[in-house]
Amino acid sequence: MSLRNDWEFEYTAAKLAEAAKAQRDFRVGRIEVWEGKKAEVMQKIKDSGISVSESVADLLGNTSAKYANAGYGRGAQITIDATLQDDLSECVDKIREHTGLRNSYAAWVQVLEANPESRLKLHHDDWVFFFGK
Repeated sequence: MSLRNDWEFEYTAAKLAEAAKAQRDFRVGRIEVWEGKKAEVMQKIKDSGISVSESVADLLGNTSAKYANAGYGRGAQITIDATLQDDLSECVDKIREHTGLRNSYAAWVQVLEANPESRLKLHHDDWVFFFGK
């Protein structure tokens, strides 16, 4: 059995506040990157991702055939390239993820700066949260 899960690392709150600020600022940068990607995808969707198709029978205006057969013609349809939809969803998810983390680190900055001399013991997962890349 490994003892590393039981290890503790001691840091001052001031040092953790610095790490939380760095993480918060990193998340702000990631939000900006993903918002830029989202804007690119939105522009692609506007430029080429939407297509409209109509049934050939509808275009010919053959109304008597339409009324005689309810399944005749398919009407107009709008489709969006599925990869663009996936890209847009990924951007929205990443923006949401990094916004939540930015807010979490901002809260930690407030708590830690309010108690700069406190000494806190961190486990591995705590260390990764504040210092991990």
